[in-house]
Amino acid sequence: MTRKPLMVVLFCLAGAVALSARGPDRSLAATGTIAKLQASERTLTVTLVDGSEARFLWNADTKINGVLAPGARVTIRYEAGADGKNLAQQISVSRS
Repeated sequence: MTRKPLMVVLFCLAGAVALSARGPDRSLAATGTIAKLQASERTLTVTLVDGSEARFLWNADTKINGVLAPGARVTIRYEAGADGKNLAQQISVSRS
């Protein structure tokens, strides 16, 4: 009977190690103004608050709050991919 509780503990520890191996949330954030929007390619170029530009991609899983349009102020929560592409997880358009 002592083997069964030990197996459960080992199984739980293995699960905890697997979860911690994924690492911290890699989500980043950027705020700026849409300089260029290409809806057919699902990309937008944003002029960031520091004056630089960044390009973002979105997909069917991306949550978009508001209407995307050139000149709109946005905050983008995104993940930087290993391929150098920024995949938006959420795009929020400011009302003002």
